[in-house]
Amino acid sequence: MIAALVRAEVRKVASTRLWWVLLVPAAVLSVLVGVFSGVFTLALGAAPDAGAALPLTIASLAYALAVAAVAAALHGAVATAGEFRHRTVTTTYLAAPGRGPVLLAQMLTCAGVGAGYGVAVAALGVAAGLLVRGGARMPGPGALWLVVAIGAVVCALWGALGAALGVLAAHQAGVAVGLLGWVLVAEPLLSVLLAAHGTLAPLTAWLPANAGETALYTVPAAVLGDPGLVGPAAGVTGPLPWPGAVAVLAGWTALAAAAATARARTRDVT
Repeated sequence: MIAALVRAEVRKVASTRLWWVLLVPAAVLSVLVGVFSGVFTLALGAAPDAGAALPLTIASLAYALAVAAVAAALHGAVATAGEFRHRTVTTTYLAAPGRGPVLLAQMLTCAGVGAGYGVAVAALGVAAGLLVRGGARMPGPGALWLVVAIGAVVCALWGALGAALGVLAAHQAGVAVGLLGWVLVAEPLLSVLLAAHGTLAPLTAWLPANAGETALYTVPAAVLGDPGLVGPAAGVTGPLPWPGAVAVLAGWTALAAAAATARARTRDVT
């Protein structure tokens, strides 16, 4: 049953331009960041007093994956909310055995799209960096693969979370603006306010966007030789280990799924 619903959702996604419209800017940014990191690393390596050049490819890769995660969240949110705007949700619910399985299929599909965003952005960014500087000053392949794997998981979770939020809001423009507002403005501001109060500062690590960025920046910080960089990079106090940060993001995704399921079951779509 779920497999059939997922196939239907995949066909819906493939039939629209949304998935690649959101992927293109993230991919372009990844290439630009990869080129910049390659040029900057070569410049550092050429400087007589620079010592060992920083392996910036892995740091720029983490940044590009953070951007891809936002794109994945937007895709999930706009895709599911669009069903309410275009009234296709009525047919979807009537053809399915229940609204819960529909939401699950939507979240799985958007998670797959998100993971694809992560892999595509990582491949393009690393390729751009390699073209600029060859294999010079590259971190070990194990670290690169780990960052890509973490990035794919983070992007998948954000895609699923966005899909749940789209069902919860049922309004394309509203959920897109709200999602961007939270990630770019509200959560950073809340993090600053929490960090200003010593007892509340550890809560910054439990916010969804912060958790995703913590997971992404943990390995690059270790490769750069300074694990303390994770906190400033992710905007958190007392960052969790990357498995814990992924678990926090998964928890937010599960919470959004539960809320969306409850709302979908009571919503009138006639």
